[in-house]
Amino acid sequence: MRIFTTVLCFILFTSTISYGYEQVPDDAKVETEDISKALIAKQAPEAKSRLGKNTIANLSGNGAEETNVVLVDKSLKRLYIARLKGNDMEVIEEFPILTGRVDGNKIKRGDEKTPEGVYYVLSYSSGDELVKRYGEYALIYGAGSFPLNYPNIVDRIERKTGGGIWLHGVKPNLDKTYTQGCVAMNNTHFNTLFKNIKVTTPTIIAEKLMYTDEYNYNSVKGKVEKSFNDFINAWEKNNKQAFRDAVHTNFKTFGGTTKGAYTGTKTSLMDIYPQKDIRNMNTKYFIKDEKYAVVDTEQFYCAPNLTTFTNKKYYFIDENGKLKLISEEVRSKSVSSAPFLDGEIKSFVNNWASSWKAQDINKYMSYYDLSFRAGKDNYQRWKDKKTAIFSKKNPVSLNISNIKWYYSKGIYTVEFTQEYASGQVKDKGIKTLRLSGCPSFFKIKSETWRGI
Repeated sequence: MRIFTTVLCFILFTSTISYGYEQVPDDAKVETEDISKALIAKQAPEAKSRLGKNTIANLSGNGAEETNVVLVDKSLKRLYIARLKGNDMEVIEEFPILTGRVDGNKIKRGDEKTPEGVYYVLSYSSGDELVKRYGEYALIYGAGSFPLNYPNIVDRIERKTGGGIWLHGVKPNLDKTYTQGCVAMNNTHFNTLFKNIKVTTPTIIAEKLMYTDEYNYNSVKGKVEKSFNDFINAWEKNNKQAFRDAVHTNFKTFGGTTKGAYTGTKTSLMDIYPQKDIRNMNTKYFIKDEKYAVVDTEQFYCAPNLTTFTNKKYYFIDENGKLKLISEEVRSKSVSSAPFLDGEIKSFVNNWASSWKAQDINKYMSYYDLSFRAGKDNYQRWKDKKTAIFSKKNPVSLNISNIKWYYSKGIYTVEFTQEYASGQVKDKGIKTLRLSGCPSFFKIKSETWRGI
C-alpha cells in the first residue's frame, strides 16, 4: 500500500484501482449543503461561462474517441467537464471549486499547494465507503472522492513530493474556503462529476487555462501536434539525429530508463530493422500550457522483428523553446484489436486474388516472400509452376469469401473459402495464407489448401 498524507486530505488510501461505483449517499444531497455551496461559490471570481464547443485550447484531439476530461483553472477556482470527440471538444459542465490554501504549483509534501499538470483518475470511493474505512473524520469528503495519480512521472523527474491529491466533495457544514492541495466541490457538483467521469478519466490542472474561440482553437494544438509528429517521423524514417533531438535531456521512464539508454536502443534498431510501420489513432492532446503537454494515443508499431498495439502516453516538456519527449508510459493491447487490420488484411487478399485472375506473374509473385514454402515448392518452383499455368491464357474464375484471420508471434494466419475454375480444373476448398511483415508490406510466407 502506498500511503499519502495531506492536512485537509488527511486520509490513508490504497492506489489500487477500483471499478465499483456506489450511489451518492443520502446525507450528501443538495438540501443539506446550503452552507458549503455558498462558501465555495463565493471563492470563485466572476467568469464568463465557457460552455460550448472549442472554448478551451488545453484539450484537443485527432480522430479521438468520445472521452470526458476534467479541466481545473486554479486562478478562477473553476472546474470544467469537457467532452472530446474527433478533433473537437465541448464544455458540458462548469462549477466553482476550492483549491490549495497556498498559491502556486505543488513542489513538496505539506506545502498546501494544488499541483499543476496532466493526471488520471485512479479510483473512486463513495462517502459511505470512506467513513467505513477511515472513521468519522472522512465526513469532510462529503459525497466521495476520486484520487489522482500525483505525483506522475513528470513530477517524479522534477523531484516533487507529496501525494493524496483528490477530486472530492465536502461535508455540508464546511467552514473552510481552501484545501491543503485537493480540488473540492459541494456535493451537488460532486454528484455531477460522478455522473460524467470514471476511473482513468484525464484531469488537466493549470494555474490558468487557455480560453479561446472556435476560430483560434487549433493554434495551440498545432505546436504540440508538430512536436509529436516530428518525433514519430524521425523514428519511422530512421533519422537518428532528429530522433535524439526530439528527446528531452532529462528523459526518464518509471523503470529508470534514461535518454542515453532509450535513444541508444531505438537508434540501434533503426540499423537492424530499418523498415517499419508506425500508426497512431484515437489521439488526444492534453495541454497544461505551452510548456507541458501529454499526447495520449493508440499506437500500432510493426517491424520485421516486432508488432505491437499499445496505449501510449507521451509526456512533452519545453527545453530551449521546443517541446521534447521527457517520458512515456505504455499499456499493451491485443494486436488483433488494431481497428484497421481487418480491412487491410482483406484488401491484401483481394488484391492478391486480382493479380491471380489477371495472370500477371510479376505482380502475383510480388505478394510472396522469398522464403515462401507450399509443400515441396519454394519461391522459385512456385513461380515456375504459376508461369506455366498463366502462359496457357485460360480464363480464371476465382471467388473468395468468408475471410477470417488471427495474429500470433509475428504471423497473420488468414483463412477463406476459395472457389476456382480455369480450363479443365474446377475446385472449392479452404485456402490458408500465412502472412509476415506489416500492413504496408505484407508478404505470403506459406500457402495451403484443402478441398471441401
